[in-house]
Amino acid sequence: MQTAQQQPIPGPEIDLALDRATQELNTSYVDLCERVERLTQELHQSRTQLMRELAEKEVIFQRLSALVQALPGGMLLVDRHDIIRDANPHAIELVGEPVIGESWSSVERRSLNLRYESAEGDKRRHVSVSVQPLGNSGEKLILITDTTALHESQQLESQKRRLMAMGEMAARLAHQIRTPIASTTLYLAQLARADLKDNERSDICDNLSTALRNVEGTIDSMLGFVRGDARELVPLFLQDVMQEFEALVRDGLDLGVDQLTVTTVDRSVRINGAREDLVGALSNLVCNAIQASGEAPEIYVSVNAVDAGSIQIRVRDHGPGISDEHLPHIFDPFYTTRAAGTGLGLAVVAMTVNQHGGDISARNHPTGGAEFVISLPMLAPSE
Repeated sequence: MQTAQQQPIPGPEIDLALDRATQELNTSYVDLCERVERLTQELHQSRTQLMRELAEKEVIFQRLSALVQALPGGMLLVDRHDIIRDANPHAIELVGEPVIGESWSSVERRSLNLRYESAEGDKRRHVSVSVQPLGNSGEKLILITDTTALHESQQLESQKRRLMAMGEMAARLAHQIRTPIASTTLYLAQLARADLKDNERSDICDNLSTALRNVEGTIDSMLGFVRGDARELVPLFLQDVMQEFEALVRDGLDLGVDQLTVTTVDRSVRINGAREDLVGALSNLVCNAIQASGEAPEIYVSVNAVDAGSIQIRVRDHGPGISDEHLPHIFDPFYTTRAAGTGLGLAVVAMTVNQHGGDISARNHPTGGAEFVISLPMLAPSE
């Protein structure tokens, strides 16, 4: 059985198909070349833009790096494990080597006790430390500022003010002690009399002792204010302070049981304080209350807890009170309403209370008399 043979494709149709395929290939190639050219241009533009941005960022980085290096303060970069990873030169100068790779906790403890050599000798350097967290990475930026010059400037300014106050006090001191010194001279002259009886001699000695105590008290008040040095504060039982104060006042001022009433204090109440300064401040308030009360003083001293962290000591009398004119100024240095006063007693009391982290106020009690209120921070049982 014979099969039919395939008829060959005529030559013109093959050529036409080849031409069409060639044209399509040429069109595709041209289109591809145009796309490649566009992509190349876009890539070049992107690369140029990227290089420009990188160059700008490099300039910004260099500028920022130079700024950090030139900062007058120290900068430390601390990772989340408390390890210092970077530091500028001023930070290294402030805290001292080694720094990089050290824990910030150890460097901080070390930097708080730095000393430096000056024309006046070895001095302690004062620094201020600020911690800034960097996002959620756990890293933090430590800023250290040298405040030594500021601290010394403040000390010099404080010293200058105190020297000016001392000059004013010297003039006041000369005026205040002139009268008791004159009395002392007179009493000493009387003691030299041959006809002096024993009882007269005893009275003169008592008067002489009183005059000398007045001079001593005036000088102590003035020096205490000028010195202004804060005592070292240690944990104290307030009960001990109040008992010592009461014994001193009763013996020294010869007060009867009805003339001074002091409430009891629980043994659990503790404060940070300097015992002598607190006893002196309370005694000063009682002395002022007695002077204001006249012949029959009645002084009440009470202690009350305000909350878990503070205590109040109130000193109240039944005198005429404090006039509205004088009330805002009674704690000002040299302000006094008495001819024989120095104007420093209450100023020293206020300074002592402030050094103990507390505050003091005065008011006229609704039922009569003046009342001074001292607020002091109280130590927690765990401290």
